[in-house]
Amino acid sequence: MTALVEARGVTRTLPGAVPVTLVRDVSLAVGPGEFVAITGPSGSGKSSLLYLLGLLDRPTTGQVLIEGEDTAGLSAGALARIRRERIGFVFQFHFLLPEFTARENLLVPMRRAGGEEAALQARAAALLAGFGLGDAMDKLPEQLSGGMRQRVAVARALANDPALLLADEPTGNLDSANAAAMFDLFGEIVADGRRSIVVVTHDPVLAGRATRQVRLVDGRVVSDTATVPA
Repeated sequence: MTALVEARGVTRTLPGAVPVTLVRDVSLAVGPGEFVAITGPSGSGKSSLLYLLGLLDRPTTGQVLIEGEDTAGLSAGALARIRRERIGFVFQFHFLLPEFTARENLLVPMRRAGGEEAALQARAAALLAGFGLGDAMDKLPEQLSGGMRQRVAVARALANDPALLLADEPTGNLDSANAAAMFDLFGEIVADGRRSIVVVTHDPVLAGRATRQVRLVDGRVVSDTATVPA
């Protein structure tokens, strides 16, 4: 089975008088239906690895493949198209457009991808309703709680039906109850075996809700283990 995303011997070094290596010779493959938590101490390269997997940064050496396609020689435009069509992103801060309603925030990436307006409207409404936001879809972000805003951000990341969802500390600004609910939601998203999620987290309890844990130390993978979700 082809991995949704694969890193092969990936290293990322920032040039300078004293070069700084963020990720060191990492090889990692994530297949459909996996819920992977990347853990490790601060400064271990967790977010740097996620940005490489999501094509937001390019490796200094090594390869990143998306569904078997080597991305090394692709133009910036081609990389942007892959990110738009095949990868969804969720960050610690929701980055919702404050002047747009929840539904309108979903429609922004959907309209860029194209399609009939009625179908886009219906999909946006269905996604929000599926995440328990049916009564909030026409509210502005400032009218929503922190947990609701982050659920809108997840729905927006899934708006174009990507196979791969990448999340960088998505619960960092949530209380424990909303953080646990967010990881429950991630488990539901991968339940059909079609999508995968890779999430960076510093919380070992939340990481235990994933089906696989990858631990980094000093930019290297020191363990990669399947887990039984808590």
